[in-house]
Amino acid sequence: MSDWLLSLLVFVGGGTGAVARFWIGHWLATPSGFPWATFSINVAGSFLLGVLAVVLKDRPGWLVLLGAGFCGGFTTFSTFSLESLRMLEEHAYWNAGAYAAGSVIAGLMGAWLGVRVAAVVG
Repeated sequence: MSDWLLSLLVFVGGGTGAVARFWIGHWLATPSGFPWATFSINVAGSFLLGVLAVVLKDRPGWLVLLGAGFCGGFTTFSTFSLESLRMLEEHAYWNAGAYAAGSVIAGLMGAWLGVRVAAVVG
């Protein structure tokens, strides 16, 4: 597969994932002060990438489109980092720590579960 085609697949998947992240984040937004939308998107994206890594391991074009592209555009680590920093700047240390640790742990669990589900189903 050419570098140009790989780049196009990442571009299309990434744009689609970013639009999905925007709207899901909008729909899940809560006034609670805790960024549940970003947290949920990161966990769901980790789960989806785990599934895709197993299901599409022999289909590199699809894995680039949906893995690097869609999941890369969908998950929000940069937003997660900025939200964590803002909580620290607001002296919401417990929330910042819970959010950072919870995101990493739940993301790892999501990826693990995605791999397990795909192995059983596929």
